[in-house]
Amino acid sequence: MNPELAARLGVLRPAALAEPLGLYLHIPFCLDRCTYCSFTTTRDRSLQPATIRRLLEEVHRWGAALGRPAVDTLYLGGGTPSLLSPEELADLTGAVHAAFDLAPLAEATLEANPGTVDLGWLSQARDLGWDRISLGVQALDDALLARLGRIHGAEQALESLALAEQAGFRRRSADLMVGIPGQALSKVLEDARTLAATGLEHLSIYLLDLDKACPLRAEIDAGRLALPTEDEVADVFEALQAELPRLGLAPYEISNHARPGAESIHNSRYWERRPYLGLGPGAASQLGPFRWTESANIAAWTRDGGVVELQELDAAEALAEIPLLGLRQHAGVDWPRLRSLATHQNLLPLVDAWEQALRQHLERGLLERDGPILRLTDRGRLLSNQVFELFV
Repeated sequence: MNPELAARLGVLRPAALAEPLGLYLHIPFCLDRCTYCSFTTTRDRSLQPATIRRLLEEVHRWGAALGRPAVDTLYLGGGTPSLLSPEELADLTGAVHAAFDLAPLAEATLEANPGTVDLGWLSQARDLGWDRISLGVQALDDALLARLGRIHGAEQALESLALAEQAGFRRRSADLMVGIPGQALSKVLEDARTLAATGLEHLSIYLLDLDKACPLRAEIDAGRLALPTEDEVADVFEALQAELPRLGLAPYEISNHARPGAESIHNSRYWERRPYLGLGPGAASQLGPFRWTESANIAAWTRDGGVVELQELDAAEALAEIPLLGLRQHAGVDWPRLRSLATHQNLLPLVDAWEQALRQHLERGLLERDGPILRLTDRGRLLSNQVFELFV
């Protein structure tokens, strides 16, 4: 454990025991690196055995340090967790059960990439208690998938969803990306309909984000590829907002749609500012007033943990995150409750200033009031950054 964090266990431990945590484990390995990726990942599989050993140690170390706290959501993300061997997956699952109290566990999600799973692996994962799977589909167009550097095709993506259902997963999610160079945006609607027809329970719609250096960004900057226009992306995003509810997938967050009762419990905790512990290179945690990110240098993390980025939020910063994250959700923000909390913390002038600034967004139709609830409109979800910048 990082010495900076060990020195703060007197605060971290009570926060971890106050309510059930979300536990995130990061698996940074991939067969290939997607052309748009800026996440903490590597193709160097030689690091995998040592990284998994270190992750097992960290699970036991943190479980003991925090007093074997209760965990109600698990999330195995990446990278490509489906590259774990059956033995590695079983060891990690067993370590979590030994180190943490999983009595209140409500959801255990693992990410997987089409083209890396078979029925045997999926069945074992299900037998180990993983009950939700998130598949990185991105598109059902082989040419676009190749442009993105994905290792699978459309047929494999649909086959993986079918195999997950056959293995016993009753909560299946897929990612769909909008704004890919060369993408026929009308095809996104067709892909969404095809995915919904598989009976999956959850669909995440992501706008292609190239704000960091990556191969696809370089191709665009060099003029060899062109992104769709903002208007084209806006049109398809709005069309999806209208179409997905008709397909039984209701919005509950800007990018996420689900059938009733199939919302991601783990991801929702981020937007609700509930506590979470992230272990693995590049993983993020939030306990009490502290937030930290593990070293993104995979070799350094595996060796000795590397450098941790630690932040202590003051009361004003923590308050600002309530509308910043809460407005992402379709449920919106209980504004009188926010004002009450601000009054208790002597921060009411800050909320008064927000209200003054938010009037223009209400007048422009980006926000709406529903009794005590303030939420984004359909148009507001598309232009949400214009609202969120007020709280950053």
